Amino acid sequence: MHFINSLTILASSLISLHLFTAPVAALNVTSISDCPALAPRNSTPTDVTDVRIDDIKVIAAMGDSIMAGFGMMGSGSGLDSMTEYRGQSYGIGGDANALTVATFTKQFSPDLVGPSTGERLVSLCAGGFCSPTFTYRTNDRLNAAVSGSTAKYLDSQLTYIISKMKSLADDYENDWKLINIQIGSNDQCASCGTSAYDMTATRYGNYVSEAVARIKQNIPKVIVNLMGTFRVSPVYDLTSGTSYCPRVAGVPTNRFLCSCFQSTSSARRAMDALSDAYDVKLREIYERYKGVDTHTFGVAYQPNNINIAGFPIEMMSTADCFHPSLISHQWIAKTHWNNLFTPQSYKASVHNYDANLQIYCPTESDRIVI
Repeated sequence: MHFINSLTILASSLISLHLFTAPVAALNVTSISDCPALAPRNSTPTDVTDVRIDDIKVIAAMGDSIMAGFGMMGSGSGLDSMTEYRGQSYGIGGDANALTVATFTKQFSPDLVGPSTGERLVSLCAGGFCSPTFTYRTNDRLNAAVSGSTAKYLDSQLTYIISKMKSLADDYENDWKLINIQIGSNDQCASCGTSAYDMTATRYGNYVSEAVARIKQNIPKVIVNLMGTFRVSPVYDLTSGTSYCPRVAGVPTNRFLCSCFQSTSSARRAMDALSDAYDVKLREIYERYKGVDTHTFGVAYQPNNINIAGFPIEMMSTADCFHPSLISHQWIAKTHWNNLFTPQSYKASVHNYDANLQIYCPTESDRIVI
């Protein structure tokens, strides 16, 4: 009898141990709506290392035409090739049907403010000059990206974000915020032009570093999410010799959109080296702030080493075969979302396109990795 009682006690102990210490299994889904809801927290976190995705109440973005969603729907009509589909932008699009980092976040933080919606005609910032007539529109919200921008123009974008965020945030001082920054494609292309002196890795690093420092100084309770650069040069070979891409006088349109595409193969290889050097600078900024003793500011870094050479051609927009299509935006959104919860040492060294890539469901123990 004593033996049976002992077995009963042991069995009960093992069952209790299983119930209360078993780790929560990671769940990956095809639709973010299939993710389980997170139990509400008892209080708002006071330390940046304790921020869950449902703690994010404000989202913003800075960048160029890719973040602005330029041309992603292709060239069904004349205006399509000159339209920014900001509501579908991978980093901050907020359209109801969009697959973006912002809509994924909103699934867990329903009152999220900042995502851009809808579409608008492009307003360019190119050739080292941004039009003084450029104005942000209501639906842009906190998507400060401007087509044609290089890293130099992050400062003017940030001026807009700081002002606009104060008016949109429910509680500017206490709401946790996420700012996605992705810039560098136009910088690579301009490295073969007359403004090459301003496209060095050192200058790029300085411009981004100054923007991050200004965010730290002016925006409370914020995580800056530095998204690595895209290697642009593989687009040249991917889009060569295909009837998929639009042409001008028999030449693919994208050859006119990137000065290095009009140069030699060695110039395009130099673009790759420059992109890698930009990423080194982003990583340095990330590492620098890891050592900063602050509770309300953090920097995350997401490598963007996408294997564009392995893309199906449909990943490129038929508007110009230079910008990513809607399919690309949706896939990139998934990779960046999944990376938010992945420790730095476990992030993929190369992202190969996977049409069946699933979306990670964060658990109550997950924090945004900084």
